[in-house]
Amino acid sequence: MSLRTSGRSAGKRPVRRHFLYKTGLCEGTTIQTQQGDLPVEYLSAGDRVMTRQGMRTVRHITSRILKDCPIQVRRDALGPNRPAQDMYLAPDQGVHLQDWRALRYFGSDQPSVPVSRLHDGERILWGEHPGDLTVYELEFSEEQIIYAEGMEVMSAPAPATPVSSA
Repeated sequence: MSLRTSGRSAGKRPVRRHFLYKTGLCEGTTIQTQQGDLPVEYLSAGDRVMTRQGMRTVRHITSRILKDCPIQVRRDALGPNRPAQDMYLAPDQGVHLQDWRALRYFGSDQPSVPVSRLHDGERILWGEHPGDLTVYELEFSEEQIIYAEGMEVMSAPAPATPVSSA
């Protein structure tokens, strides 16, 4: 009998790569997928995720332990069911806005801003999470807006493709 767990990822953790920023979706965050809402830690490369542009295939998932204090976004902080429940995000995780905050504070009707810039001390605040949190970044062939707990957030930027010289 194998000591490895069975299931969606056969007991394998996502490959750990260097994160350039303090971004990511904290474990337990549900993502809209082709199979329904799944916690981000259950996703694997090849899964289909709902994006603003329709279903897209996850190319790569990176994970790391969040050493910084997470941002807690309380239920309904950005509108009805946005998010659907309290959630934690890494401080620089991009959140896509399309409400009054977008134009008033950021001068655009649909900006993507780090969640820490939305801190109001009441509905979006520096969280105190017990223990270490693992954060995950989903990578697609190009950067996408995905749905996490019903809230629009940015995926990881697509990797730069090497330019060949001819």
